[in-house]
Amino acid sequence: MRADVCHDAPLKIRAQRLRLPETASQRPYTDRIATVLITGGGGFIGFHLARLHASRGDRVTLVDSLAKGDGAVDADLARLLASGSVHLERIDLATADGAAALAPHAGVDVLYHLAAINGTQLFYEKPYEVSTANLRIMMNVLDAAERGRPGRLVYSSTSEVYADAGAVGLLQVPTDESAPVVFTQPTKIRFSYATSKFMGEFLALRFAEAKGVPTTVIRYHNVYGPRMGHRHVVPELIARIRGGSGPLDVFGLDETRAFCYVADAVEATRLVGALPEAPDLVHIGDAREEIRVEDLTRLLMKLMGIDRPIREAGRRDGSVSRRCPDTTRLRHLTGFTPQHWLAEGLLQTLEWYSAPSA
Repeated sequence: MRADVCHDAPLKIRAQRLRLPETASQRPYTDRIATVLITGGGGFIGFHLARLHASRGDRVTLVDSLAKGDGAVDADLARLLASGSVHLERIDLATADGAAALAPHAGVDVLYHLAAINGTQLFYEKPYEVSTANLRIMMNVLDAAERGRPGRLVYSSTSEVYADAGAVGLLQVPTDESAPVVFTQPTKIRFSYATSKFMGEFLALRFAEAKGVPTTVIRYHNVYGPRMGHRHVVPELIARIRGGSGPLDVFGLDETRAFCYVADAVEATRLVGALPEAPDLVHIGDAREEIRVEDLTRLLMKLMGIDRPIREAGRRDGSVSRRCPDTTRLRHLTGFTPQHWLAEGLLQTLEWYSAPSA
């Protein structure tokens, strides 16, 4: 089975995905980066990306307000900062002086912009705050990048941008980078995150054209793993499975997702950032195991040694019935293939969330 083919994909779609993208020329690339800056570096993916770079001997600056942790440095981040190759700058990029504070640190080989207000619950609970904060952060990062002139800008976006294309029958799954992005109506509050990230994509690519900073947009697809907080599907399910003994109500049991373990996601991100020429748009994910939400829940229960009845709780407004990325472009640009199967990644995630400090 090819690493970039969803197991449940129709045969017709699988055949279509064998075509190489125009960007698939065989070019050598440099995989050594000396200095990197990661906005949102205290968060989930940012932390793991920083740890990867530090393990390679790179010099890493993290920019984060640590607002998600109430300003506290947790034990994992403290150990990373103690390594000596990782430095933290506490900057709130959503404030008026965010750009001025960031600019002196922006003259790096690669600036990864990961900072954002995220978390599925927040899309519904605080849509205005999610949208406005993400756009302010984006404008401040671009302002700082114009002043600091990084060698490369990598902007992290999301597969959430494809949510409504499926609702109107325009989304092919597995989904490649040429798929249409559709937002049918502003009344769907789940789009608070996706619309802000898509506008960020547009701004990032126009910034590259206007200011001459090579820029790549990456769209993450359902990344999971240790230290991802408690507002995403995998940690939410872990907590809810542990939290009772009666029937477990779960949204969207028939929906499918293809999950990517965070160690794979950050290695792919690093490889994209190290390419000698910046592709405009690349999917990062793991298409090898597309799984129904009900089967994911049962797999977690099996790994946890817990057996509970599962009931359908309905579907959240704006949630897609199926999500699985086409990662052909990523593979042909970098040679990357994921190294962690779903059960392995879930076990490592469960181990972290079972620790007293989780």
